[in-house]
Amino acid sequence: MDEKKLKALVAELAKGFKTEADLNQFSRMLIKLTVETARQYHISSV
Repeated sequence: MDEKKLKALVAELAKGFKTEADLNQFSRMLIKLTVETARQYHISSV
């Protein structure tokens, strides 16, 4: 993944964070989605 593009995406998403709770919720959602996507990719590649 292109680090520059990832940083730009994170900067855009961060504009929506108003509180630390917003950041924590985003972090949990991102981890969940990453794990689910990785599992699906693994299953579909087997």
